[in-house]
Amino acid sequence: MFDFRIRESKEKISRQAENILQSPGFRFLLEEIPNTILIVNRNRQIIYLNKMFPGPDSKNSGEGLLGMRPGECLLCVHAFEGRYGCGSTEFCKVCGFATAITKSEKGEKASGECNLTLDHGETVTFKVMTYPFEFEGERFVFAYIQDISDFKTRQMLEHIFIHDITNSITTLTGLDELFDEISVREARSIVHDLSVRLSDEIHSYRLITEAESHMLSVMASHVEIDKLIKSVITSMLSIRSFRERKIRYKKSGLVIKTDETLLRRVLINTIKNALEAGNGDDEVTIFSGEGDKPGHISINVRSYPLIPRDVQLQLFQRAFSTKGHGRGWGTYSIRLLAEKYLRGKVNFISDPEHRTIFTISIPSLDAGNPDKIIRSHD
Repeated sequence: MFDFRIRESKEKISRQAENILQSPGFRFLLEEIPNTILIVNRNRQIIYLNKMFPGPDSKNSGEGLLGMRPGECLLCVHAFEGRYGCGSTEFCKVCGFATAITKSEKGEKASGECNLTLDHGETVTFKVMTYPFEFEGERFVFAYIQDISDFKTRQMLEHIFIHDITNSITTLTGLDELFDEISVREARSIVHDLSVRLSDEIHSYRLITEAESHMLSVMASHVEIDKLIKSVITSMLSIRSFRERKIRYKKSGLVIKTDETLLRRVLINTIKNALEAGNGDDEVTIFSGEGDKPGHISINVRSYPLIPRDVQLQLFQRAFSTKGHGRGWGTYSIRLLAEKYLRGKVNFISDPEHRTIFTISIPSLDAGNPDKIIRSHD
């Protein structure tokens, strides 16, 4: 029983501390910590792990994780792309976890954030703290990992949502001041642009929130691809900043069973990104056709500007944006919706020969005939 009048001697405190650290029960206590603690050796292989890694797709556990590297345990999509696994790929150069471990391997304490891309377009965000230490002549790195995915998603969505509402209010305030100096037609145009933009952002906010919380339902129906793409192009060109832009589309005459709302959102974000990347003279080209796999269609969006290599390596991460800190969910939502909910695949190339092409491959969701694609007679 606690007695505030009594304190143990320093000698007894030291003895208690040493005994606790060496006791089997201490390892059990570490396993009860809500976050992950791990120790890696000089080859970044895990030699101790207190519990299962955080993350929705983690499947390995217990001693089966020992000897693996962090990205391999977390099922990072890039961990097995290199010949030597986690730590050997070009993507590892921009990994916050790898950067922190590298600093600790040089004798420094380090901290940072790591955005890990998983299968199906999902991203997990970790806060990472690493510490170097030596034991029996060998060097190790101690790492503490906290899953902050929910916090980062909420922070990003709220920042973007508030940012866009603030911009719209500022525009409306300016419109009120200029109302006597501009034509009625111009005023209507500005109001229409604002309403479209706000509606788009609210719809995006809802979709991403439901997708992140695994509450999004897929409602499949037969979709005429030409009609859908034409509708998206019309919507994009109605925005004031895009009205003078050129978008060329080659019809395919394909019909596929999928969720039209989700595919529309994927196309809106893809085409919008292409328009924002270029200038007024750059043309965006869209072409579609049957995909490489049976029952798939492929939609390609080509723009002229090239994507810098360091941006390419982080393009589909949740918290990454070329628009600045806390801005934009475009490419992340494209992959998340297309891969996790539409069961498709999103890829891109960006080189001087092809310029930049985003390819969205979507399968038929026809339960009776999953390979079925209809060609319209229009």
